[in-house]
Amino acid sequence: MRIIPLLAPENNVLPWFSMKEIFELEKMIRGYYATLYAVAIKFVVSPDIAQDITQEVIIRFWEKRHFYRESDSIEHLLFVSVKNEALNYLRNTRRAENRYKKLSYPESEDPVALNLLIEEETNQILVEAIRHLPEQSARIMRLLLSGYENKEIALIIGVSINTVKTLKYGAIRKLRTYLLDRDRRLHPGGNSLT
Repeated sequence: MRIIPLLAPENNVLPWFSMKEIFELEKMIRGYYATLYAVAIKFVVSPDIAQDITQEVIIRFWEKRHFYRESDSIEHLLFVSVKNEALNYLRNTRRAENRYKKLSYPESEDPVALNLLIEEETNQILVEAIRHLPEQSARIMRLLLSGYENKEIALIIGVSINTVKTLKYGAIRKLRTYLLDRDRRLHPGGNSLT
């Protein structure tokens, strides 16, 4: 995997950007590319697809960077974008494969479609629950869900492994409580998870 220097005259692949913008973009790529690529490859396995996803996310972010507030976490936004793009790729690939292997189930009983719906709804509920966590715990949970291990997370956020473990287990307890309370609110008659 080699990153082509954007500033080389023969590689003017982004003619709509000024040289200053290209320099800033290249600086951003050098800062984020490797970690974003690592996230993408964990999902899609293919180095070429992971590289495409990473590049698309960085360029899309760069083109819309003026819309983000200074307080927005660029790192978080990029990680989530790469993860979502990778999941979209997998989902689209799975859909294309399933078009050819369509089972004779009516659409409402199609187990693949039902499982995809359940998976998507579960992901949305989990993302919403993580939003209620303290910032550091939420960041750790997002990195865990992106496939990082405790040691890697400790390096990324600059804390000890024990701190990561403590915050992770505290976050899991809070998520459990949040999800159980949510379930009780949605099913007050007792048809809940408990």
